[in-house]
Amino acid sequence: MLHPDSVLHPDSVLHLDSAAGARTSAATRAAMAAYVEQEAESGVYVAEAEARPRLARLRADLAGLVGTPADGVALVESATAALKALLDAWPVSEVAVLPSEWGTNLSILADRGVRLVRLGADDAGILDLDGLARLLATSPPSAVHLTQIAAHRGLLQPIAAAAALCQGAGVPLWVDAAQSLGHVDVAHGADVVYGTSRKWLRGPRGVGLLAVAEPWWPTLHVRHHVLADPGEPTVLGLQSDDAHVAGRIGLANAVAEYLAAGPEQVWQQLADVGRRTREALADLPGWALVDGAGTAITALRPTAGQEVGEVRARLLAERRILTTASYPPRAPAEMTAPTLRLSPHTDCSDAALDAVRAALSDL
Repeated sequence: MLHPDSVLHPDSVLHLDSAAGARTSAATRAAMAAYVEQEAESGVYVAEAEARPRLARLRADLAGLVGTPADGVALVESATAALKALLDAWPVSEVAVLPSEWGTNLSILADRGVRLVRLGADDAGILDLDGLARLLATSPPSAVHLTQIAAHRGLLQPIAAAAALCQGAGVPLWVDAAQSLGHVDVAHGADVVYGTSRKWLRGPRGVGLLAVAEPWWPTLHVRHHVLADPGEPTVLGLQSDDAHVAGRIGLANAVAEYLAAGPEQVWQQLADVGRRTREALADLPGWALVDGAGTAITALRPTAGQEVGEVRARLLAERRILTTASYPPRAPAEMTAPTLRLSPHTDCSDAALDAVRAALSDL
């Protein structure tokens, strides 16, 4: 079990919001606190220098999870920061995306003047691989961008198959792994993988990663910081100059816990908790399940005129149940109405799901 300290005070919130930010472990919080004490005692740059072996280990561990060399991993503040840093270093003119693409990513690409090409998908929203192959053969874009798991409904895309097609065509595949890193297998041969600490890895907020496959390092236009080691790997030039090092130390501990628990076991547990969540809520009056099976993210569409934001607020205030109200801007090309998102982690019990069902029935 990934949550050795999951027994909380009886009045604690029932946390069903890992897709926004999972609960960190006591050991992760302690590691961060100890580092902050070290900064106060030794000085921030001295503490950071002493932490370099731990941070190098973190980058190596993350590299193993995403399938790139350790020198290809940069630590940044978030998935959003990662995409912005990538576009700064690797300008592109045309990017292919799915209708389910995350709204923030679309905004960032549009702000940079990138032309978007719409990829085809089946009725469930899964990438049309034959259509991708035709696009790559006839009018290849600068890059293909896929969000491996859609945040608004747990939609899981076939990254391995897409990576094989893109590799064959010489077109880079960029993968937003914000909802997939720590949730499912991410190492499928993508050319870029970026994500965040605070979701399924159970790390702190304010830390993310950007990983670039080695063949593309010469493509990057990176300005190294004036105080950086002149011999540092190219991708490290994408890291933040003034970093939240305590958060990176926390992520290092969270990743170590994740690896100790066994990634494949965690993936199976998360798939199971998602299945149990959907089974518990499948026939709930006033709500309908939204397609997105196979992950720990479940979305519910109101069918009796409920205002999702109000339901989310009442669940927290009256029942101490934390969820997310999702609105169409999260996936503007696909979402047409708000949904209620539940994203429990591996410690979610059947009793907790029964409590959610009862609460939604009463509201």
